[in-house]
Amino acid sequence: MGEYQVGDRHVRFWLEWDRGTMNARDLLVKCTSYAHYIASRQWARECSMLPALLCIAPDIVQERRMIRIAQTRLTHIPALALWTTTEVLLNEYGPRAGIWAQHRSQCGHDGQAKSLIRQVIFGLIPEKMAT
Repeated sequence: MGEYQVGDRHVRFWLEWDRGTMNARDLLVKCTSYAHYIASRQWARECSMLPALLCIAPDIVQERRMIRIAQTRLTHIPALALWTTTEVLLNEYGPRAGIWAQHRSQCGHDGQAKSLIRQVIFGLIPEKMAT
């Protein structure tokens, strides 16, 4: 659990940093655990708003794997803000840059994102970068 503040804006988040050691089954177990934890509302004891889930993958291939699996377990939770990026982008541009891709419920979509729209989450001015 972390919190970042810019002016009056606070961003509370859980951080998942994947070093490339998690296969699809491990990611599925982790996402299922998050879904159960969120449904239990135990997180509400620490804060009144559901924290965002920030996932950092070592590369775009693992990021897409994370997205695909998270979409099966997490994007049906409307209050959850799920954001992903890669370690490469994070190291090159920093966490306040437009490196984050947000993932929402996939109702009516096939779940296969051809491009990721990247944006700022730790700043006040939205910036976009597509990959």
